Amino acid sequence: MAQLWIDAHGHFAAPGPALARGGPGTEAGGAWVFAVETSLQYMDRTGVAAQLISNCNPITRSDAIIASNTYGASLVKSHPARFGLMAMLPLADPARAVNEIGRASEELGADGFAALSNFDGVYLGDPRFEPVWAELDRRGAVLFIHPTTRGYGDLALGRTGALIEAPFDTARTIVDMLYAGIFRRYPRIEILLAHGGGALPALAGRIANFGDGARGWVANPQGITADEMRAAFAHFYYDTALAGTAHSLDPILDVTTPDHIVYGADFGAPCTDPALCDFNLAATRGYERLTPAQREAVGSNVLALFPKFAARMGAGAPDRVPVAAE
Repeated sequence: MAQLWIDAHGHFAAPGPALARGGPGTEAGGAWVFAVETSLQYMDRTGVAAQLISNCNPITRSDAIIASNTYGASLVKSHPARFGLMAMLPLADPARAVNEIGRASEELGADGFAALSNFDGVYLGDPRFEPVWAELDRRGAVLFIHPTTRGYGDLALGRTGALIEAPFDTARTIVDMLYAGIFRRYPRIEILLAHGGGALPALAGRIANFGDGARGWVANPQGITADEMRAAFAHFYYDTALAGTAHSLDPILDVTTPDHIVYGADFGAPCTDPALCDFNLAATRGYERLTPAQREAVGSNVLALFPKFAARMGAGAPDRVPVAAE
C-alpha cells in the first residue's frame, strides 16, 4: 500500500432532507443522509489519507449551490488534513458563477471547482459558459467534470441514469467542449474526469479518426484537428471511481500516461456503497498493466493538480508541467 492515498472523488451533501434510498452507512433500502463521520470512517478503514469532496447532486438553484459550497468549506475547515473542496459552479447564471469562483477561491479556500456534465439540459460547450471558462483559465484552476444521473427520461429505458447514461453523458459533454474549441482557447484549465472519463476513452480513437471533419460527415466549424483531439485526451486526468478494472483502465492508458490516472472512490454518493468502493479499490491496486510503482502512484497522482491541498497535508505535490498563458 502506498504511504499516501488520496481519494480524488468524494461527495458530500448539504444538510436537508434525505436525497435517496440506500447509500454509504445505511441499511439496505434506508434513507440516505450525508454524515461526515461515515466518510472519515471509510477513509480510516481503507488507508486513505484524505478526500477531495464535491456536491454533485443535481441542484440547479444558484443560491442552493452557493450555500452548499459554504457548507463544504466548513467540513474542510473542521478537518483540513482530511478534506479538500471542489466548489460546484452555479451555471444557471454564468455571471454569478464567475463571482462564485472568486468567493470560493478567496473566502472559502476551495481547492478546485466542479460542474455536472449538463446543467438543466445545457451542455458545457454552450457559448453562455464562456465567461466561466475564461475565469477558470485565468486562475489556472482545476475543473472536475462529473456526470449527472438525472434527466434522461425514456433514454434510460426504465433504469437508473447512473448505469450507462452517466458515463455516456461525460463523453457527450467533453466532445461538445472539444468541438466548441474550449480546450484550445482555455488551455490553463486542468480537467479531471469522473469515472475514468466514462465512455470517452473507449471512443477516443473513433472521435479523432472519424470526427476531424475531413470526410465531411462531422460538422467541425472550429477546425479542431485529430492531433488536437488526441492531445486533449492525453492532457485530461481520469479518476478510477467505478472505473478501477481493466475494462476501464485499458482504454485510459491507450489515450494518456499512468501519471494521469488518479484514485477515486465515489464514496458519499447515494448510489455507491462500501462494498462497491472496496471492490473498486482492490481492482485499482491490483491492475496488472501498471508496474507496482505506478499502481502505488495512482494513490497520489492527484496531488500534482492540487499543491495547496498537498501542502495542508504536509505532502509535496509532484511536479507537473504548467501550461503557459497565451
